[in-house]
Amino acid sequence: MKKRRRFSRLFYLPLFLSFCSIYSYGQTGTITGKVIAAADRTELEAVAVSVKEKNKGGYTNSKGEFSFNINAGDYVVQFSYMGSQPIEKKVVVTLGKTTDMGIITIDASAQMLDEVVVDGMIKKFAQKKSDFVARMPIKNLENPQAYTVVPKELLNEQIAVDFRNVLTTSPGVTAATLGVGSGGTGMAMRLRGFAGADGAGSIRNGMATNFVSLSDPANLESIEVIKGPSGTLFGTTLISYGGLINRVTKRAYGEKGGEIGFSAGAWGLGRMTADYNTTLDKEGKALFRVNTALYKENSFKDYGINKTFMLAPTFTFNATDRLSFTVDAEYFKSNRTTSYVNLSGVDIKNLDELNWDWNKSFASNDVTSKAEVLNIFAEAKYKISDKWTSQTLVSYARTDNDANYIFLDVTSTDSLSRRMMHIPSVFTTQQVQQNFNGDFYLGQFRNRVLIGMDYTRLTTIDTRSIVTSYDKGLSTTTGNIAIHGAAVPIYLDKYNLKMASPNQTRNTRRFTRTYSTYFSDVFNVTERLDLMASLRLDRFDDVENNYMQTAWSPKFGVVYQVLKDKMSVFANYMNGFQNKSPGAYNEAGDIMAFKPEHAFQWEGGLKLELFNRKLNSTISVYHIKVEDRLRSVTASTGSAVTSYSVQDGTQFSKGVEMDIIANPTPGMHIILGYAYNDNEFTKGGAEGKRDMATPKHLGNFWISHKLMSGALKGFGIGLGGNFASSSYLDSQNKYEASGYGKLDATLFYEYSNFRIGAKINNLTDKHYWLVDSYAETQAPRQFLANMTYHF
Repeated sequence: MKKRRRFSRLFYLPLFLSFCSIYSYGQTGTITGKVIAAADRTELEAVAVSVKEKNKGGYTNSKGEFSFNINAGDYVVQFSYMGSQPIEKKVVVTLGKTTDMGIITIDASAQMLDEVVVDGMIKKFAQKKSDFVARMPIKNLENPQAYTVVPKELLNEQIAVDFRNVLTTSPGVTAATLGVGSGGTGMAMRLRGFAGADGAGSIRNGMATNFVSLSDPANLESIEVIKGPSGTLFGTTLISYGGLINRVTKRAYGEKGGEIGFSAGAWGLGRMTADYNTTLDKEGKALFRVNTALYKENSFKDYGINKTFMLAPTFTFNATDRLSFTVDAEYFKSNRTTSYVNLSGVDIKNLDELNWDWNKSFASNDVTSKAEVLNIFAEAKYKISDKWTSQTLVSYARTDNDANYIFLDVTSTDSLSRRMMHIPSVFTTQQVQQNFNGDFYLGQFRNRVLIGMDYTRLTTIDTRSIVTSYDKGLSTTTGNIAIHGAAVPIYLDKYNLKMASPNQTRNTRRFTRTYSTYFSDVFNVTERLDLMASLRLDRFDDVENNYMQTAWSPKFGVVYQVLKDKMSVFANYMNGFQNKSPGAYNEAGDIMAFKPEHAFQWEGGLKLELFNRKLNSTISVYHIKVEDRLRSVTASTGSAVTSYSVQDGTQFSKGVEMDIIANPTPGMHIILGYAYNDNEFTKGGAEGKRDMATPKHLGNFWISHKLMSGALKGFGIGLGGNFASSSYLDSQNKYEASGYGKLDATLFYEYSNFRIGAKINNLTDKHYWLVDSYAETQAPRQFLANMTYHF
């Protein structure tokens, strides 16, 4: 109890510090305003706003608004749009006050406005704008961390119908497989050589939901691939040392509109989506939006189904110009076949040696895994002053699972045994977070400060029943069935009969609470040089095992803009960690307290935003070291088998990553990504080995072009692909999955409010495996068609 009291004092310390810091808000003044087009009074985005003879300013946002801080005095502000001659306006800035320049009108020609339409998509593609990566509003060129933002516009162009399609568009993401765990069904993935089964979309709007849980991409505004160990600002729940995936969901906006879409394709695929937005009052303060999706698809194999439904309403109330509230919910229901290939002592080196029949599932449409997911999110945002903003966040997540996993244990190149696992389970995650963001000057130095506190409560309950050999006593006496023989489906009545007398049963419970406080400051040494310093204190309370643990996580970064608002070089030192509960450390089963695992990253790179942001690129080199890795050891004494943990592992991961987004000509979009990763265990039983599911080389690209004039105006074509070198199924590097290259192509037509598209996935009909502990055959060639109506 004394330790908990001492920590509670530390937990509330940042709240005191934040109010002590607010005194600095009066050191400068603020210039605000709005820019519109003279012709049609529409707001103009990306207007360059700068103070004459001063290196201050920025660009207007999507609403035409601009705002920046500057010392008191008389100035001339210049406005330039699409390379036009600048317009000049005089302004007087008063200490500690906001000077509103009102509405600035620019005589934008029709040609300029047409170019805005042409460039609109690429600005969505190229704009790496995020309030989540640093948990404060700083630009990509000011951020010392590498990240990628994939907007919904790219997902629509690629006709991404599920979350796996979404992940494969993201540079640096590999092994996007259907993951398993404690009865859940989610997307596993790898970033920078580390597993991210917990992080593949489990972070939603910067807050934790539940691990191994899915959703539908219809509610996505964008996804953010945040690279590197990010424990300082995101803690340890549901992220990996390689990074995390943050799902940014759609928000309500101030007008009526929406869209309806329908997709159809091979294997009985059918998907309907709807998006509707409206205002609920005359003043436009109450905003409502709802997204929904209904999806059904059979498998390319003889058996297999995937049925999902999603409903996601969101409500925003702008009470005043300082105070706003947002509440949203997301309900997702799924029913799918979940089967996985496991190599169990088979004498091969590569999965291709199995000569697997791509049409066989060895599964059933009757024995499936069901899940119901509910995510609720609430935000209250209050502008305390011109310099300080308060953000209060609350999230709740619950997943009810009824899993029926089918494991295909391959014992030879000719036979396999089917192992079944029935796991009903319930996951819950509750999180409360309070952030204070400050933007103020200390003398001539600008500081952008984050002070935050976080409480996260996580529980899981599951009951596991295992049948080690489903077919034994049914179709065979040994329990093995032929890989290349006739199909032997799984019947529900026989499955239930087997599960009534399982070989193994086990109940598992988890209950943890994490109390955290964190601080971050972006300090402008000059207009071009920024320093970042961040620190997190994390107190982990394993209630189930009556154990508490403390961890510190620092983060440092430096950014220098070689060309202001065009090119920056950056470097960072980042830390990630994972709390570890007590466990057995020897064959006798003696219990000990393990230390937190820690990951340490050094990274440097280059960021570009050139040619009026028509070329955007990030190139980085990183080195990650993980210490005190916990590994499982199995020991046999006679017929008894015991498992225990040893904390002696060390792993290195280093590599190079690059992404390029370009708009070389009107209507053309080019997106390229490449990642090289070299990782190795240097201690802990797998010395010299490479971690599973981590190809050395990984690449993706997407090139599309839409005709902007002529008789075929509105027609477009796109070509993309994913490439990966070989990887291992296991950390002992016994089994290998061959590298692959997959191409996708699309043809589309846009006219007025309609969009019609057709796509072929896996154009060359490539048969390939994806692996991550288990192996999964990937879909062959598939045809899709889509029609969308905007209103």
